[in-house]
Parts: sequence; C-alpha cells; structure tokens
Amino acid sequence: MQRFKRNERQEALTSPSKITPNADTSKILESQLIEWKDLFNIWAHLIGAIVFSALPYYAYSLVRHRYALATLEDVVALAAFFTGVAVCFTFSSIFHTFANHSKRVWILTNQLDYLGIVIVIWGSSVASDYFGFYCDRRLQASYCLMVGTQPYTASQPCTNGEIRYASIAAIACGFFTLTSNFRSPAYRLVRFGSYSLLGLSAFVPVVHGIVNNGWQVQNQRMSISYFLGLAILNFTDLEYKLAMAGIEILIRGTREFASVTVLKRFLAHLLWPFDIFNFEVRICKAKNHAILTTHKGHKGSEFVRHYLRHAVSPSLLFQGGRLAIKFGKEKPNEFLVRVLQREEKLRLLEEYEGMGRLETAKPHISRPPSQREFRISSLACGNWDFIALEPHFHPYYYEVSMDATATFGDRYLFLRYTIKAGNDSLEMITYPSPDETDSETLIYSLLFPYSAIASMALDCKHDRAIVCTMTEAPKMWINGNRGIGLRELPLEVSTSCQVFHLRLSNPSDISQLLRLEGEGILPQCSVGRVRALELGESFLNQMAQLKVALDDPRHEFTFAVKFQIQKLAQNGYLSPRAVVALINFISIMQQKFGSSPTVSALRRLFQQLPYAGPLTKSTELDTRAVMDLLRQNIESVADEERNPSSDSQTNVFRIHRAEVTPTATYLAGPDPEAGNRVLRKYSTFSEYFLRVTFMDEDGETFYCDPQLKNAAIFNIRFAEVLINGIEIGGRRFEFLGFSHSSLRTQTCWFLAPFLHLNQQIDADTIITSLGDFSHIRSPARCAARIGQAFTETSVSVPVDPASVQVVKDVERNGRVFSDGVGTCSMSVLKTLQATQSPSTIPATVFQIRFAGAKGMVSLDTRLEGNILVLRPSMIKFRGSKDSSIEICGVASKMLPLVLNRQLIKILEDLNIPNNAFQQLQDAAIEELRNSVSSVENAAALLEKHDVGLATQTTWLVRKIHSLGFALSDDVFFRDLLDAVVLIQLQELKYKTRIPVKDGATLYGIMDETETLAEGEVYCSWIDKEGHVNCASGIVVVARSPALHPGDIQTAEAITVPQDSPLSWLHNCIVFSSRGARDLPSQLAGGDLDGDLYHVSWDKGLIPQSCQKPASYPRLPPLDIGRPVTRYDMSKFFVKFMEQDQLGRVATQHQVLADQHDSGTLHDDCIKLAELHSTAVDFSKTGIPVKELQLPINCRRNGRYRPDFMAPGRKVKIEKHGIIFESLKPDDPEDDDPRRVGEPRRCRFYESKKILGILYQSIDERAFFRELHERSAVLKDDFRLTQGVLAEVWEYVQAETRGLNWEDYAEEAVSMREAYDAMVLDIILQYSTHPTERLEEIEIFIGSVICRTGYRSKRQKEYMTGMKEKYDREVLSLMATMRDEEARGVEHEALLRSMACLYVGIEAPAERKERVEGGRKDTFGWIAAAACLRELEEYQEKRDVGPLKSLLGKLKVTGGR
Repeated sequence: MQRFKRNERQEALTSPSKITPNADTSKILESQLIEWKDLFNIWAHLIGAIVFSALPYYAYSLVRHRYALATLEDVVALAAFFTGVAVCFTFSSIFHTFANHSKRVWILTNQLDYLGIVIVIWGSSVASDYFGFYCDRRLQASYCLMVGTQPYTASQPCTNGEIRYASIAAIACGFFTLTSNFRSPAYRLVRFGSYSLLGLSAFVPVVHGIVNNGWQVQNQRMSISYFLGLAILNFTDLEYKLAMAGIEILIRGTREFASVTVLKRFLAHLLWPFDIFNFEVRICKAKNHAILTTHKGHKGSEFVRHYLRHAVSPSLLFQGGRLAIKFGKEKPNEFLVRVLQREEKLRLLEEYEGMGRLETAKPHISRPPSQREFRISSLACGNWDFIALEPHFHPYYYEVSMDATATFGDRYLFLRYTIKAGNDSLEMITYPSPDETDSETLIYSLLFPYSAIASMALDCKHDRAIVCTMTEAPKMWINGNRGIGLRELPLEVSTSCQVFHLRLSNPSDISQLLRLEGEGILPQCSVGRVRALELGESFLNQMAQLKVALDDPRHEFTFAVKFQIQKLAQNGYLSPRAVVALINFISIMQQKFGSSPTVSALRRLFQQLPYAGPLTKSTELDTRAVMDLLRQNIESVADEERNPSSDSQTNVFRIHRAEVTPTATYLAGPDPEAGNRVLRKYSTFSEYFLRVTFMDEDGETFYCDPQLKNAAIFNIRFAEVLINGIEIGGRRFEFLGFSHSSLRTQTCWFLAPFLHLNQQIDADTIITSLGDFSHIRSPARCAARIGQAFTETSVSVPVDPASVQVVKDVERNGRVFSDGVGTCSMSVLKTLQATQSPSTIPATVFQIRFAGAKGMVSLDTRLEGNILVLRPSMIKFRGSKDSSIEICGVASKMLPLVLNRQLIKILEDLNIPNNAFQQLQDAAIEELRNSVSSVENAAALLEKHDVGLATQTTWLVRKIHSLGFALSDDVFFRDLLDAVVLIQLQELKYKTRIPVKDGATLYGIMDETETLAEGEVYCSWIDKEGHVNCASGIVVVARSPALHPGDIQTAEAITVPQDSPLSWLHNCIVFSSRGARDLPSQLAGGDLDGDLYHVSWDKGLIPQSCQKPASYPRLPPLDIGRPVTRYDMSKFFVKFMEQDQLGRVATQHQVLADQHDSGTLHDDCIKLAELHSTAVDFSKTGIPVKELQLPINCRRNGRYRPDFMAPGRKVKIEKHGIIFESLKPDDPEDDDPRRVGEPRRCRFYESKKILGILYQSIDERAFFRELHERSAVLKDDFRLTQGVLAEVWEYVQAETRGLNWEDYAEEAVSMREAYDAMVLDIILQYSTHPTERLEEIEIFIGSVICRTGYRSKRQKEYMTGMKEKYDREVLSLMATMRDEEARGVEHEALLRSMACLYVGIEAPAERKERVEGGRKDTFGWIAAAACLRELEEYQEKRDVGPLKSLLGKLKVTGGR
C-alpha cells in the first residue's frame, strides 16, 4: 500500500500537473522512471524475475553434463523452485508498477501479488520435499502430493508426463485469492484450513526428515539452517523492529518566524521519496533549528545520508535560507515513536479501506500544496438583511486598514491581525499576562471551525471577499490570551452578529480559494456577488427599540412571551428590526390564544427559520413569511394545550435557561426541571428562576489548563455576569446558588426578585430562609451547605419534627464508622415507601435530605413508632425550618456491576490475568451477537438496557412476535436494534465498561447491630423474579473513582440469621462497625452518605493480595475570617471553573499508569491519586491542585496517550442503517497551534497493557458486518419493508369490527402533531451542535450514539435530560391515548388509540413531515403499544362476558 502513491509523490516533486486516477499506462511507466532509488522494489523484482526465469535452463545444462546420475525429474524439481520464484517476482513487479492506475487494476494486481506468494511457497516445498526424501520414495510421493505433485510411486517409476500439478492446498489458496466471493467472512474457516495446509506442507516434512535422518543429513539435503534464519527474522520481527526503530534528525537553518505547519508541509516533499509519511517536527526558535522524529530509523538514516551528500541541493531552500540536515544526538521519545507507528498503520488502513469501499473510489493524488494563506484588508461583522427581496450583508462593526492574514487549515479558518489599541483600555478587552510588553498593539487571533460555518460565500464580482455565516461565535485570542470580544463591539452585539465579512487584499486570490473549495478543504461555498451595506443604524439602537416595544403596556406581554421574543433577536434568528415588525402580530396572538400557545408557536419558529445567507430565499425570512409560520404554529398548538401536559406532574417545573459564552449570552427554554427544596417552596414563581450555564463558544465545558490562558474569560467576562446579573424581558436575574453536581457542570441558579405573601423575595431572602450559615467562614463550604437545598430531589414527605432523634456517631481511632448514615422505624419507612412507584420493589434504604442533614437512612426493626434517627455527621447546618424528608435516591433494585478502566487497571496491577477481563468482554460481545438470533433475545437486550420503558417497546416486541408477525422485515426494528447494539459496543470499546454477571453495585450502610466482625460485609439484593439473594465467601469491594492501588479490597461476605434486623435489608451492602478502620474509608475515601460500592464474587476477579489503602489527611477549608456573602460564593464559583483540575488529574493518571511498567503502583500514579483526592474536595475546601504539584512526566509525556483513549470511527445514521467512516490517523499539526493559542491535540500510541488489548480486540465495522450476515432478525436493506405496523393495524381492525374509530381521527392528528413538535423541541434543545442533530431513533431509545466513539461530559448531561423529558412526555401521551373518561364513550381509549395507530402508520405523502432528517415511525410504535394494550382488555371483556352469561344461566337452571 505504501507504493500506491509512488508516482503521485514524484509528480508532486517534479511537476505541478495533476495525475488523473485513470492515467494512460505509458504515462504511469514514464513517471516510474523519474528517480531510480524510489523504484527499487520494481526493478529488483523485475530483475529477479528475469534471472530466475533463466536459471532453469542453466540448471538443466549444469546438471545433465555434471551429474551422470541426475534424472529429468531432478531437473524438473529444481525448475519448479526457480519458476515459482520467477512468477512471484514477476507478479510483484506488476503490482508495484500498475497498482496506482485505478482501483480495478489495484485489485487485480494485488490478487496476482498474493497468487505469486502462493506459487513460490508451492515451488519451494516441491524442491525441498523432493530432495529431502530423495531416498524414500513413499514419503517423497506423499509430501509432494500434499503440496501438489506426485513424482512416482514405489511400484511405478516417475516420468515427466506423470508429474501432476493438481495441488491440493496451493490450488485452493490460489482459488480463494482470485475469487472475491470466497474472501467473505462466510468462508473464513475454509480459507484458514487451506492456508494452514499450505503452511504445513513446508513445515511438517522438515520435522519428519530430522526425526528420520538426523539434523546433519537433513540439513545437507534441505538447507534447513537458511530457512531457520529466515523464520527467526519473520517470527521475531527483528528486521521490522530494526527498520522501525525511531531516529531524531537535526534540521538547521529554520527561521525565527517559521511555523510548524509550513515546515512540515515543506519537509513532507523531501521525505516522501524515502517512504516517510508520518513524522513529527519540533522547532527550537532560540537556536534556529528543528528536530524531526520518524519511526523509520533506516529510512531516516538514508534521508540524512542523502542530503549530507547533496547539502547544496536546491530542494533544501526554505523561506529564503538553506536547511542543513544532520543526525540528531538524542534518543527519540519512546511514546512518540509508538505514536508514529500507530499513525502509519492507520494511514495504510485508510488507503486500503478507501480503495475497497466504492467501485468509483479514486486514489488520493498528492501534489504541491495549494495556497492557504491570504492577505485580508478589512474585517466586518453583522447579519443578513433582505432588501428588495435580495440578501444584503448588514455590518455593525468594521475594522479597516488591517495587517491581517487568513489561513485555511483542514479543520478551521484562522484569522490573525494587528491593530493599534488607541485610547481603548486593554484591560476591558483582555486579561494581560505578566510578560505583556506592548499595550499599544493588539494582536487578534480568531478561530472559525468549519463545523460551525453554516454557509460560506465567495464574492467574486464586487468586494472580492469571503463571507462566513456562523452557528456559533469564533474563539478569540488577544495578545495570546483568550479574548471576550472585538474592539468597540459590545457583547450584546456579538451575540447576534455572527456573519463575518473578510475582504481580500488581492482580488485574484478568489481563484485560489475556488481551488481549495474544489479540493474539499473548504466548506461548500456559494460563488457570486455578495451585496454589502454601509454601516447604518447600530445594533444596540435596534435592541433598545425592541425593549421599548416589549415594555409597551398596550401589548401586555407575559414574561414567558417576552423571553421568546427577546430570544428571536438576541440569539440571532432575526434582526431586532425584523422582530419589532412582528410585535403587533404576536400581541394579537397572545390576546386571542393565550400565553402558553403563543410561547409554543414561537418556540417552533426557532426550528423552522433557516440560516440567512446568499442562497436563502427572501420568502423564507421576510415579515409576511414569518407571520404565516406563526399563524400555522398557533393553530396547530391551540388544541394541544387543552390536552394533559407532562409538566403538570408534581416536582417538575418549567425553567428558563441562559448560556453564557466568552462573547455571547444565549437564551433557551423553558424546559422541564426536576424539583428541589427552593423550587417547591415557591412553585408558583418558577419563571423568576433562571438556570445559567457557562461554556465555551462550541458549547463544551471549560477545563483548567494553564496553556489556554483563559483568565480574562473567568475573571472578567464570567465574573461580570455573576456580579451584575442578566437582564431578560424587563427582569434582572441575580446569582442565587448552586448544587454540588451543578458546580462541576459550571451551572448555577439566578433569581429575579418577586413578591410573595406581601414580602419581597430576592436571593438574600431565600438564602437566609434556608438555615443559619453565619458560623461558616469558608465560601466553598458555605456554598456546599446552601447547595443542599438545590439538590434535585424526587419527592418531599412531611415528618413530625418530634419524631427526629440524634444519636452519637460510631468513632474509633479518629475514624467515623457511621459517617453519613442513620436509621428509621418501620412506620417512617412505610411513609417513604408510599412515594415509590407501585411497579418497583419497596426499598429499605433511602438517600435523603432533611432540613440541614443529608445521608442514608435504613430500616431498623428494633425502633418502635415514628422515629427518624440522625447522626451529627449527617447534620451540615442548623436553623432550617423545613420539616420534610426529601428523597434523593432509592435502593429499589440492584444495580449491575460494570467494570471501568480505573478498576481494570488496578486489578491488572494486582496480578489478575488478562484472560479474566478478555473472557468477560467476549461474553458481553457474544450477548450482543446473540441479540439478533431471535426476537426473544432482541427483546431481552432492550429490556436489560431499559430501552423504551415509557414507550413499552419490549412488551410490544414480544406481543407482535406472539401474533405471528415478522419483525425481521421491519426497517424500524432493524434500526432500533442496530442503534442499541452500537451504543453498547461503543461502551465496551471506548469506555471499557464491561458488565460482570457475578457482581452488583449497591448503596453502602453500617451494621447497627454489631453482628458483623471486622472484615465482614452483608450483601443482599432482590433479583427480577423477586427472590432475595445474599453473597457469601470472599468478595472484592471497590468504589469509583478508584486511582490508588489500595482502593480495591477484599472482604468476607456472610449470611445472617432470619431473625436478625439485617435480614430485612436488601439492595445494599452493610459494612462492619468494628475494627481499627472502617472499610468504606479504605475504598477511595468513601463514606456512607450515599456512595455506591462495587461488589463482585467472580473468582476470576479476586486478587490473592491487596495493596495497603491510602490515608490522606483532611485539609481544612480556606477561612476568610468573616461570614460568607453571595459575592464570596460567586467568586468561588469563578475560581472553581478556572482551577478545577479533577478531570485532568484523572486523565493523566490513566496515561501514566499505561506508560509505567508498574502501572498504578508507580510513584507518579500514587502522587496523582493523592492529588485526585485533593481535587475531589476542592468543591468543599476551596483548595485547588496547583500545576507544579503534578509529576514532571505529566508535562513530558502527557500529550502521548494510549490508543484506548483515542476517538473512534465517525458514525453516521443514514437511511439504510449505520455507516462507519474510515479510521483516519491523528493530525496534530492540522494548523499551527502556536499561532492559535490552543494546546496541541493529543496523539495516541498502541497500548500493550490490558486496556489496549481489550480496545484493539473490537472492530465495530467488522462486528456489524458479521452481525448482519448471521442474523435471523436483521435483514438486508432490499428485503426490509415498513409493513409490521400495517399488519398490526389489519389485525386490530379484524378484532374490532363495528367500532367507529374515525371520530377520533382529528384528535389523533392533533396528538401526532404535538408529538412531532415535542421531538423537534428535544432535537433543538439536546443536540450538541447544529450540524450534528439528534436522530429521532436516539430520542426514542433514550441514548445518543457517539459520532466519534467518545461521549463528552456535556453529552452525558444532555442525554440524561433528553431521556427524562422524553419519558415524561411519552407517559403523558400514553395517558391521553388511554383515557377512558374524556368523552364518556364506551371503549373510548381503544378507539382513540386505534386512531393514533392509523395516523402513525399512514403513508408519508398523506401527512405533513415535521422532523427533519429523522424517521417518523416512533409515534406509530407508541400508538401500537397503547392500542394493543387496550385491545387485550377489550378482548378479555368480549370473550369473558358471554361466558359469564352462560354460567349464570346454568346456575339458574341448576337452582331450579
């Protein structure tokens, strides 16, 4: 495959002309003769073919005249060997010469190349077997027959005509090589057997000959020593290892201003002729030289020696100087070399996959790089306006006379320009670094990701400009620090003005840009004239006019409507002037239909408005078109508002949201939010609460990294929002507080003041009402205590304060054994159990919040009456007047044990063998394979992973199957299974989450009865069948996250007598209250206030011995010496965002544990485990991890990471199923990171430890290919139909003859439209990027397919919110479908659900499509579940009714 690009490299070095993928053969031959060194393989093999073709004649003449006893057969045997080698060399030469002609020729010549290998093995074996058993004709005949010939038998001398080339193994291997069908996975075993037989034909005779004749005789006959030498090289990869040993090359003469990207592209053309494609360049500016590292040591040496001999070669001229190439003095970094080796493999794999995908696939043509840097004379930003039905760029900001350069990389556009600061205050724009030397000059760097460019236009007729319409603001740096806005451009403007106009200094550069667009480097562009207006009315004036219109008392807008109208302009959907033009129309809508339908109509509008641009039709965005959309929306949602809403559920509130980025504030919502203590107390004032999230421009969380220089973002931009608040719809929202979990997601609560019971309620009032915090002097601890009131709790249960008792903690040796755990009586437990769903198992363990206390409570049957027992370790503050128990968690079921990377790595270091993990992973993969072998297995898979609980999908699948309908023919069912299997496979490969059958994850509590001895645990759970189970014997116990090797311990699980109070407890692990140290504190510093513990009784995972657990001193929280204010807590919120290193420490621990031979036992990892503990407590102590505390290896090798941490193949959900893209090598120097300001991307090497082995053993694309080949459930696309629900409909109709469901058709259509609108709303809210929208099937199953194998923290949060919202809406929809009393009609629920089923399966042409890019089958499946449920009840009443009547008559008759 490396040779595939040979003539492309030569063409790139010698001529700018382009080689077409189907070039003429003579041109290809001509291109091969450019440089003899690059054609070594072709010529060496060609000369070898000629030599070995002539050798048979020489051998014939030599043998016949020199050896009188030589027979013709001797000559033929030698000739077989020479002929095999000649054919092999010939075919190889043909392949290397013509492989890059076209894809078809590549396949043909590649087959010939492999066929030549088969022939040379066959010929060599014939000669060696013939002469090796020259004196034993029987063995000679047997082995030659196995190889492919039969010289003669003992009874019949051999003649030349009787030598048969009817090879058994060789012909079979040749057949498989030339026949494409037999290369499929179905014939894997047959191919394996054939090639094994061919290999044995060369190996077995050698061993047999040595046994019979001895080493000396057989070595003389067969020259075994030469074959052994060759075998040693092959099996030990010695030759490969010597060739692939890395080398550092010194390159002198680089200029001070040289960039890594430009230098790499220059060197690439020098290195291609030496087969070096993957290399690393590091520039040392102080010494004006660079270091080049390559993993191909021998090729690198050839490169250096070549340019030592040709030091004055013109090809070394670079940026006005001449480079000097010399050998480096240092040994290359081991992990960098491994990175380059992996990238080389991925590059070859990409070439191979790219040629095998499509018949029309064209080979990649390398050529001199196109121009990528362009001079820019001016920059403007604004938005689009339509004047006389034509789109015009309307600038609100202009920067002229710029010294600017625009660089187009492979992933983004980079703009850099320098301006004079003038009279502006630099401090108002950026946070200067200490080494800032020139405050008069501002160097701006703007980063435009291609993924965030909605459209790009090239103005080739007027301004000669590039116009980019963005979906998000570009990232910005000012003098090397992250900036918060362009000069003189208010943040209110940058939120809405996302169109950037870059005027080219050289108009002729347009042709170069078109070339880049043609090469696929740029996003798709429109070419033509872009009309630009002069600077007009300022954006701020337009926004001021909009605010005046919103406050006009004639309109009487509710806040909810004001919020959506402001969002239209502030989020950039329409210009403020266009929104003002809609005010009167929206006011009439609200007066006629009410506030809620108007809000719903406006929210649908956000999904319907396209991004404005040169290709956008004016009829899509002018005032009349927008009014028409609003009119249609309000008419469709008016009826929906009359139906029961999921938001009417208790403990669910509709909360508005704001998203604050470095340059903008976006509005979102309102969305359902789980309740907390504060929201429940002020439940009728939920619209005065605002959920505010701080994030980067691309929506990702800010992470602490000193290289990023984000100080201005945190200390100016975010701090200003937290201090001054956010103004929306005439209300100013101010900082209120945050929970512990929301702190880590950089989210907090804001509040606008309101009147409640004639009292002014503001943020300070609410905090004062929560409890007494005056004694707390630490902002971090105070915020954590107040945050208890903002913790999401599912339900609140009133309790008599007189029933609460406080008992002492169990303490010993300075350890609190009862840290965070209490008990309750049976009566209190019954009260808590009453809040559970009837379908769940009544729990005996609950995680609660009560007043100022938090922790776990468990049943103690020894307590009588209504008693709730708390301990001092549970009480965090006093003074709360709240007397309700708030439930945070319920131990209603056993959670499965799933191993993660941290646990696996520690267990590996505790000498658990690799095959223990491999067997568990193989079992999980086999379960996924078996899921498609039958419908029951498929249903079991859906049930196991809680897919479709609200939609009752598992029940529906089993029901349809029981009716005899073929689910295997349904395209939606195929896609549903594909998506679920893929998500689970991604969990295995990219998160190494391996399920363990013999294990559980359980809440931890303490033994209140002192039954358990030190080192003992009681572990009990209830399975799905309702049986109580108890673990016994040695178990391994752990808690996540686990970084220290002592975070995994063993204990003895025991059973207890039936009359013991512990026997009442289930779905929990009970720890002993005896001993020198409590076990939970040994497990990553755990306690009993709600921590989950992993328990496994799998014998393969129990280590022989464990490491000593860690013991970290508790750090006292930072004390400011006075009561804490809201301002102090807001400052801590900023500090935490800026300095939280928890994720970074955990990541570096994973990297170093793989790089060090001793793994987690290494001192670096032990240090990181301690720092991780500090980082975990940062939210409560205010003490962060400092950069200098990290081990030096974090900075030295932290950028090189094991491959199991790498992103995976990109996945697309297409109409015909899931599509996997090629796995491309990492491109860390895509653009010069030094110029951009971001740290360089990580690079990945092949890990040799267990996590790498597990990762490398899974290939998603091969898995799915095999899955569909062996499936009894999934069929090929051409066999799929949409007919399963149609068959269900026919069945329902047949069972309900005479029932008139048509009266409910209009209501069903309304419900269908409401459902589509809800799905659209979820897509808009929970899609992490406008270009990567959620698919409807992902919403249906409640999980998101990772497009790159890696799911970010933000995606996880979105996925949880998405599932909760969809489940709520679906439960509400199902309740509406099955409502028996809405009209008071007999069989009403059945009739309504029948109408919904009909609407759900009607042909797409008969209904209006609403969801873009997704399939619309999900409503039909929900309706089918509701309909079949109702039909079951109808059939039971229909069939049982006459039977009861008959039994009644028989009873009367019998009585007579």
